[in-house]
Amino acid sequence: MRATGDQDPDEPDGDLRRLLTVLVSAALEPSLAGVLLFDLAPEHLPAVSRTFAHLLGRSTGDPTGRPAPRTVLDSATVDEDLWIRPRVRRGPEGIGFTFGPGPLAEPDGGPRLVVVPDLARLSLPGQRAAVQLLGSDTAALEHSGIRHHWRPRARWLACCRSEDAALLSPHLLDRFALRLAAPDLRPHPGPDPLGPLPAAWATALAPDTPRPRVTLTDEAASAVLDLLDEQEGGGNRRALALARIARALCRLDGPADAARTPHGAPEDGLPVTPAHVDRAARLIRLRTPHRPEARPEHAPDRELPEPPVAGRPLPRPEPSRGAEQEAGEGVPVHGPESAQPLGPAAAPGEPSPAANLPYPEDTAGPGHREATLRVPARRDAGARASRGPVVGVRRARDLWDPAPVRTAMEAAKYRAVRGGTEGPLVIVPADLRGYVRAPEPVRMLTVVLDHTCRGGWDWYPALEPFLRWAYVTRASVHVVEVGGGGEPDELRARAFTARSTRDPRIAAALARRPGRATPLAHGLDLAGQALRRAFRHHSAGLVEALLVVATDGRGNVPLAVSRSGRPGRGPVRRTGVDDAVAVAEHIRALGRSRLRSVVVEPGRPPYTRLPATLAEALGGGVVGGAGDASDAPDREARHG
Repeated sequence: MRATGDQDPDEPDGDLRRLLTVLVSAALEPSLAGVLLFDLAPEHLPAVSRTFAHLLGRSTGDPTGRPAPRTVLDSATVDEDLWIRPRVRRGPEGIGFTFGPGPLAEPDGGPRLVVVPDLARLSLPGQRAAVQLLGSDTAALEHSGIRHHWRPRARWLACCRSEDAALLSPHLLDRFALRLAAPDLRPHPGPDPLGPLPAAWATALAPDTPRPRVTLTDEAASAVLDLLDEQEGGGNRRALALARIARALCRLDGPADAARTPHGAPEDGLPVTPAHVDRAARLIRLRTPHRPEARPEHAPDRELPEPPVAGRPLPRPEPSRGAEQEAGEGVPVHGPESAQPLGPAAAPGEPSPAANLPYPEDTAGPGHREATLRVPARRDAGARASRGPVVGVRRARDLWDPAPVRTAMEAAKYRAVRGGTEGPLVIVPADLRGYVRAPEPVRMLTVVLDHTCRGGWDWYPALEPFLRWAYVTRASVHVVEVGGGGEPDELRARAFTARSTRDPRIAAALARRPGRATPLAHGLDLAGQALRRAFRHHSAGLVEALLVVATDGRGNVPLAVSRSGRPGRGPVRRTGVDDAVAVAEHIRALGRSRLRSVVVEPGRPPYTRLPATLAEALGGGVVGGAGDASDAPDREARHG
């Protein structure tokens, strides 16, 4: 059974019709309140949100035809913007102010549309609100003297980049049942940017249309479980989401079926069949032609071209025939002198194979980050002079940063003179002592040293300008060593932090001899964790950070092996390189305005393209090791 107006995505407006089907399903089914669009161009979000608001207004039967009210949430959203709203009231004593329920508490009659332009940059109060409201039957508010209970009916329209999905909490992503990749979406100009609404869908959205009962058959439930049987760790929400999407598609077919019955609806309700489940899977691109069971006998004639199933390993590009013969039976760890075929790299600007998956967090690289929904512990920064490490004690000039122990010791010297040893300790202003603190660094240099890429290459001239920039700006230095000789665990990188470039450990790291393994992905992961901690803990003081990666891009240790500490079985091939690129993309998303990245490469054949690919993933540039980096730090710091 095919809904009226259903269209093959291979046609020119296939993506627009797919998105219109998703929005109509969300407006029709309250259980499908969350819509998540991956890689949607920001300039197209107003047209999509306007269409969604008009569909919600149509479903409420507003006689004026007004769209549903919209609320935009971003990184600056706080709890007071979500749950409470100041109101002006006239009382016996004049005009006064009071608080009432906010926009998410739904004081109005119709559903509201909540728009999130970038889900990865949504504030923690906004993320918690999405987790609490999406999929909930009831909600309660107790804030500023307000006690309010309601049934959440708001619809959420969020956008996110597919590479940022691994940075979000799985509890937040699971709340969005309708997911769609829209990197190539181009809305039409005019009042109908997604195309005209079919008459049958408009009838189904009308509030006065009789809505018969929808039942899920046993065959449909089995089809849902069969589609999601290979997705580990997805939980039960994905199966519920797929079943609810199938129920919404069944409702879209319902008015035509109900019109053929004497009483306006089938006696046993509308049955959800495996055909609806198959259409729901193809709607969110879960159904793929790569699976042998992808097309049952009841499926429509035209199949949709789909990417691989979420949760399965992505197919890697096959190397050339000669490369396969040369690779032979590879081993997990290769020496720095051996050259193993790595296969062709992805072309610049080519979308990731995970971009069209409904669950890109399953294949987004090295795994989920520490994306918690709890506000991190913070302290009052105070004055800059009171934020550095303690280096001494002096006579107090104010009461901002007192040293209580030294103050008590100073007052104890004169205890016998002031009140005797039996009375309380008397402290006068002359006894007050305060801490002397070193200035806190406002810049940070992170250096990733790949020792296995050195060979006969002298990397001192190439790294010297960056170290000089750190010395002049008094930046702290975080050094990550990859593939150093004499390491107790050669499958892992190690790191240390120095307060300045004068730390002797930096000179020792630069002179370390190379080892065998190259855990480049783990080294970049340690660098990303250090940058994340720096931006999080020094949000009020850290001005900028510079990431310098000295490597040839040949990582022969997968990230999973580095984390587990156990060598894997079978050939490594491109696994270590792909993990390094995936971690680099996560680092790029950390600080898009305060982080500068550069890759220093030795220019060793035959894989001269690997450093450029890594630099592109980091969002930085490439500096050759032949001495052309004289002004690279200043150029990166000033112009990016």
